[in-house]
Amino acid sequence: MAVALEELYREVEPMYDMHLVTKSCFHKVIEWTHIVENPEFIELLHGDELIFSAGIQYTSEEWLMDFVQRLIEAGTGGLVLSLHEGSCYPQRIVDYCNRKKFPLFSSGWKTPYLDVMRIFASILLENEQRDTNLNEALKNAIYYPEHEAAYLHHFEHNGFYRNMHYIMAILSCHAYREGEENKRLQELAKQLQYSDFRGVVVTDEDRLLIMVADKTVKQVQRIFQKICKQDMQVYVGIGDVVMRLQDLEDSYEHAMVAYQLTKTAIATNLLVYDELGVYKVLSDLRHEDTGEAFIREVLGELIDYDEKENTDYLDILKAFFENECSIVHTAQAMYCHKNTMNYKMNKVKEILGYDIMSNENRTRIMVALYFMKMRG
Repeated sequence: MAVALEELYREVEPMYDMHLVTKSCFHKVIEWTHIVENPEFIELLHGDELIFSAGIQYTSEEWLMDFVQRLIEAGTGGLVLSLHEGSCYPQRIVDYCNRKKFPLFSSGWKTPYLDVMRIFASILLENEQRDTNLNEALKNAIYYPEHEAAYLHHFEHNGFYRNMHYIMAILSCHAYREGEENKRLQELAKQLQYSDFRGVVVTDEDRLLIMVADKTVKQVQRIFQKICKQDMQVYVGIGDVVMRLQDLEDSYEHAMVAYQLTKTAIATNLLVYDELGVYKVLSDLRHEDTGEAFIREVLGELIDYDEKENTDYLDILKAFFENECSIVHTAQAMYCHKNTMNYKMNKVKEILGYDIMSNENRTRIMVALYFMKMRG
């Protein structure tokens, strides 16, 4: 529902005596407007409101500084204050707001606040309806792609056309969830909604679904790299490019593959589907039973032996393949003598009952180990 303050200001500046005093609107977004005269009511605000005040209690510079500081602490998006003709904000207040990146506006004593607020409310409500339509359109495109009437009209009405290209991404940060609320996810949704890309951001089951229009995969990757680098508790999977709105489901499914691998097989919090290598092939085997059956076929004897005898031969086999099938390097990685490691690898071969170094069996073991990583 939020709208950029700069956009709201552009709408009323030609019509009313209302002027920006600070350097800019500081990229603030506004969710609603309120009239506040008594500072004691500021604690009831929710944040991101644009505050209007006639300045009835404005009797000194100290009072105004306290008023502004409280508004900033409450997370509001700016202040519009009525000033008598010939009056202006104290420079100390303006300098403070510039440092804090808090937009200040002055208005004439006769500026009709109710008319200005009515215009803002109309824009905010129209934007809320647009967001609702686009959110539903994106979900319908992903989950019911065959029902084109449920999403094509809303996309095209808002400038997302069939001949553009699109990429889906999935983001989560479950570590910040407290009960039913995840404030960090809400912050990221707002941040992405007002980033410098055209798209749609939807909250769906404690995740964000992000559709980005007319960007390359590398450009989309850069959008999320900064977020993921700053916060390792944020996980993102990025799909591939699709050339039609009707194919958003495909990009979403590939984004989901990449997203799920960040939490299981690959130790990173940002993955791009096009860079998954062998995992792309394995992910196309969509039935979980296929992977489990293959693991049992290739490694079942070893898994059962470890469970029965409380040994770690499967871990030794994993380390062996992670170290290019080198006895020396595996021994170093596991802090044991190479002769000991050689004995253990012979035991692994004995338990499995086949030659693990033949080309075919090496491939089968590596695929089985990849499947095990994918399941977590």
